[in-house]
Amino acid sequence: MRAIFGTEHQERRIAEFFGEGYRGTFVDVGAADALTSSQTYDLERAGWSGVLIEPRPDCAEDLRRQRRAPVFQVACSSPERAGAAMTLHLAGGYSSLNDEFVIAGLKPEGAITVPVRTLDDVLIEANITAPIDLVSIDVEGHEVDVLAGFDLQRWRPRLLVIEDHVLNLNLHRLTQSLGYKWVQRVDFNGWYVPNDNPIRVSGIGRLQFIRKYYLSLPTRWVRDGLRRLRARSGIMPPKR
Repeated sequence: MRAIFGTEHQERRIAEFFGEGYRGTFVDVGAADALTSSQTYDLERAGWSGVLIEPRPDCAEDLRRQRRAPVFQVACSSPERAGAAMTLHLAGGYSSLNDEFVIAGLKPEGAITVPVRTLDDVLIEANITAPIDLVSIDVEGHEVDVLAGFDLQRWRPRLLVIEDHVLNLNLHRLTQSLGYKWVQRVDFNGWYVPNDNPIRVSGIGRLQFIRKYYLSLPTRWVRDGLRRLRARSGIMPPKR
């Protein structure tokens, strides 16, 4: 059985994981677009409740207009940064607290200053109770810092969906060290569940994992290095 899927499989994979008709609680960190490419829009339409967290004012306002869940217009990061303000770099529909975008060659088009809180702090204010059914984290390379301010043992999410372009194994290893195991990947998102969850990855799935997370790393390093070099020199890659 496969363990790596394209984005078109997301709705079906979620339904298979939780069961048809299940109505749970979600937390969407880096909610960004209210409808398109959202990890939680379909869940909300199906009767789920939750919290949307998005630091960009334009995206946050759009979320308030088009979604039912409460919106927290803040960036989530580590406890050391909480209570301060950070620079959010912008490039079209992308934004990141990191100086360099995780997408190689993407050039910043502007920057704004945004307030910073830990995810723990936001969840307490939102009166979220454990266990949370689904937590989605999509923060363009700042995921490790978000996890530093998120007590997984306290909130016990049944499913952690976290964006990972797999440029290294740092995020994967950190998530494992926090008591969660990888079970599949949908689009750019790794799916992790608590270690005591009985779900097992098949032999084929393990081979897919090894190829994606280990064998393909050198290729991605070379590809992204060339993209960043072209971006710095002003040379655009040829159109296909």
